[in-house]
Amino acid sequence: MHPQTLARSLAATTASAALIAATLVAAGFAASPAATAAELPPPPTGVVYASDVPWSSMTNGWGPAELDMSNGGQALADANRAPLTIGGTVYAKGLGTHAASSITYNLGGQCRQFLAQVGVDDTQGDRGRVDFRVLVDGVERFAGERKGTDGALPVNVDLRGGTTLQMKVEAGPEGNGNDHADWADAKINCSDAFLAAPLRIEGSAGTNLNSLVPGTPATVVVRDLQPLSPVSLSLRGENVADAVADATGVATITFVVPAGAAGGTTELVATGTGPFDVATTGRIGALIVQISDAKFYVDCSAATPGDGSQASPFNSIAQVNGYGAFNAGESVLFRAGTDCTGALTPAGTGVADHPITLSAYGDGAKPTINGNGAVAAIQITNASHWTVSGLRVVNPSDTPVRRVGILFENSGTAQTAGIVVTGNHVEDVAGWRNKATNGAGFAQSAGIMVRTWGKGSVDGITITDNEVNDTAGGGVKISAPDTTERYNTKVYVARNKIHDVGGDAIVIHNSDAPLIEYNSGLNLGQGAHPYEGGNFAGMWPYNSKNPVFQFNVVGNSSTSVYDSTAWDCDMKIVGTCLFQYNYSYGNAGGFYLNCVSNCGGGSTAANVVLRYNIAQDDCRLGGSSSGTGKHYIYNNTFYCPSRVFLDDMTGPREVRNNLFVAPGGGLKTVSAVYANNAYFGGILPPVGETGSVLDDPRLVAGGSGQTSLSVPGYRLLSGSPLLGAGVRINDDGGRDFFGNPTSGAASLPNIGAYQGPGVAPAALPFGSLVNQTSVANAANPRNGAVTADRRTFSEEALAEAGLGSGERYSAFGVSSVWHPTAVGTPDTLKAAGQEVLVSGKGRTLLVTGFSTGNVSSGVATVHFTNGQKRDVVLSLPNCLSGVPSDTSVVVASSAYHQRHTQAYIGGPSTVVRVDEPARVFATKIDIPPAFEVSSVTLPQGSALVDEGLNIMDIAVGNLPVGLG
Repeated sequence: MHPQTLARSLAATTASAALIAATLVAAGFAASPAATAAELPPPPTGVVYASDVPWSSMTNGWGPAELDMSNGGQALADANRAPLTIGGTVYAKGLGTHAASSITYNLGGQCRQFLAQVGVDDTQGDRGRVDFRVLVDGVERFAGERKGTDGALPVNVDLRGGTTLQMKVEAGPEGNGNDHADWADAKINCSDAFLAAPLRIEGSAGTNLNSLVPGTPATVVVRDLQPLSPVSLSLRGENVADAVADATGVATITFVVPAGAAGGTTELVATGTGPFDVATTGRIGALIVQISDAKFYVDCSAATPGDGSQASPFNSIAQVNGYGAFNAGESVLFRAGTDCTGALTPAGTGVADHPITLSAYGDGAKPTINGNGAVAAIQITNASHWTVSGLRVVNPSDTPVRRVGILFENSGTAQTAGIVVTGNHVEDVAGWRNKATNGAGFAQSAGIMVRTWGKGSVDGITITDNEVNDTAGGGVKISAPDTTERYNTKVYVARNKIHDVGGDAIVIHNSDAPLIEYNSGLNLGQGAHPYEGGNFAGMWPYNSKNPVFQFNVVGNSSTSVYDSTAWDCDMKIVGTCLFQYNYSYGNAGGFYLNCVSNCGGGSTAANVVLRYNIAQDDCRLGGSSSGTGKHYIYNNTFYCPSRVFLDDMTGPREVRNNLFVAPGGGLKTVSAVYANNAYFGGILPPVGETGSVLDDPRLVAGGSGQTSLSVPGYRLLSGSPLLGAGVRINDDGGRDFFGNPTSGAASLPNIGAYQGPGVAPAALPFGSLVNQTSVANAANPRNGAVTADRRTFSEEALAEAGLGSGERYSAFGVSSVWHPTAVGTPDTLKAAGQEVLVSGKGRTLLVTGFSTGNVSSGVATVHFTNGQKRDVVLSLPNCLSGVPSDTSVVVASSAYHQRHTQAYIGGPSTVVRVDEPARVFATKIDIPPAFEVSSVTLPQGSALVDEGLNIMDIAVGNLPVGLG
């Protein structure tokens, strides 16, 4: 009996381990995973599989090498073994090993050829990396690297004259984890003739063999030919092209798909000469598509199934899935206002200018596709040129797992193309919430996802004008493993409204020059499926080349372990990571996370440019990097009235022309250059900076940004010391945040994100002047502050006290609306001499708000439409200790308020419920008869969080009857 077979036969019995070991020794082998024959086995004869003849010696990195099975556990014939599988292909014969491994065979000088298909076994997923080597009498005849994402690599080695064959597998520098290495279909040829090895065929980077169009060109690459030998290509038995291999045995063949070719599956066959002058062939499947403008209608409210016509529509997802492959140019249309339940997994592939479309027909609300807890509500796999538009997509479940709303997957090695997802509403997707407990499940959960596996990539991803909310894991993700070898191209993600999702807003993996613009990501980590553990950030690239993020908004993100920043340049970036013209506010982790060199775990040559961004209450830099790559941070405006500036970032940097407004904090000086930055409010410049400015920046209305890119308050007033106080920077993008030109200006640039001329002071509406966030909710209690120790009102507690957001309230005969803006955005005007436009008629000017610290009153000036003005004392009692007076009343007294004990991030223990009342007051100022208020100039004070008057509303009313 063959010694390997004997060992496995014994392991399958109930014999004791001692008996197995004794029998192995008796057969001439030491105990596995190392075995050496006591006597040299005879050389093979004829053509034999390596697994069918005895080896001379064997060592293996994890248990024994396996015959005709993948490497399993450490025991003989253990249950962890599986059929040999590489790249989805199952092989009946071969050897399963684990690095480091060496198997030796006696050839006796009588053999001719060794053939095999080698690779990392599919049981390891996309992990593992090994080096295969074949040596004959100690001389290397073959070497090849394989990763878990690779398909099989052919081996064809000349054995003539050799006495010893050695098959080695070595681990890479990262160690031998997951290095299950297969010698699949391994044959030793000791006959009188060489055997033919099949040729390999694959589509070129611009050709998708699953979408061949009659009358159009396509290109394939044929490998493993005899160098400089001819090769022919046929389709359905007809020759379509000829070529000659290059000096490495590779031929690139361009052909035209016959104009009259019928649609359907087919096969391309290459015929040529392989190594050792042996005639051989290679085959690969292909799909010829037909172009059609047919429309298929789906009405899930219809009582009976139809034929897909508008008069007799399909009435279920099952009918659509069961139809078969749709042709290029066809549309599947769902009736507006209807609900369809089930995972929609249509087949077929479109071509350029003729996509297959999923959309709606009829009038009414978007039709709903309800995945009902499937992996995805809509899933399209290994197909090109599909458009999904105008649908409402949900995928609810009571059990969170990996789950997506709209999912495109490329699970192969080909390049797909033309993915368009536009104008949809994706919500209620119950994906995985906790990145700490299941990182893969979280990473693969989102509202909209394009996922590539292995070597696959996509040429053309357009995700635009969608609304995504209440989806676990995040909003929009383009995902791929680290080991992907080809970038996605033509990636465009724009104008998507993402809010209340349980993680990242937008994540871009594996893409060349992706452009991400005009998107918003608000209330991240929150919603119906909130984040539960690990980290997330607003918008970020990973394993990409020259990504650009511009004109985006990220705000009010809840806390995570360390991240929760608006922006993040993450690992494996090539070239430059560019964030420009973006606005962020009130994120628990602040402005930016530096993860460009593995979050501090390695060096990088990639640069990061952060320019012309506006950060409101977002004054934290986090993370670290090393290497030759540098951060260029210039012409940003950081305005943080309630939080100190926290510089938690290390790495080389150049920081110029930025405005920093914060009550404290500082910037690191190691590996840093600073010049011409402005500082105000308590933060001071680093030691050694040149050209710094320390005066009031004179912003139009700093802190007044809400949830969009419209932030005119961050322009500079005339007379600002920041005008012309910057230093010139080459290649600065040519424009500022507001669209003003920069490059080529005759004068020096301004400091900050605004490069226009100074703006004349003017009265502004109340909503254009708010500069402080006083109300936070339970979903994100860390946003905002009204005191130096970071206290805020609780939205929930105020509602319990009768003051609900968006609802009307009244005092002294004046009615107004409480908190009309989104919770988590600025809602309060800290009095600092601003002039507020006021409209309305009546005898009472009502000012709603509170005071903090020891300042509860000040002199304000009321301006009237007749040109007169009057100075008045404006008093507002303290929110914690104040009491009403003859001119003030309590609008609401909440039973509790909240305080966060640190400025950025932090676990649950850093948010404290304070069981003491917090009060909102309204005070009245009488208006003389026949006078009409035009504006109010508020008392002087500091716009930063500190003691002073905090005004939440100004209204006019109490008009006597008959004077309206």
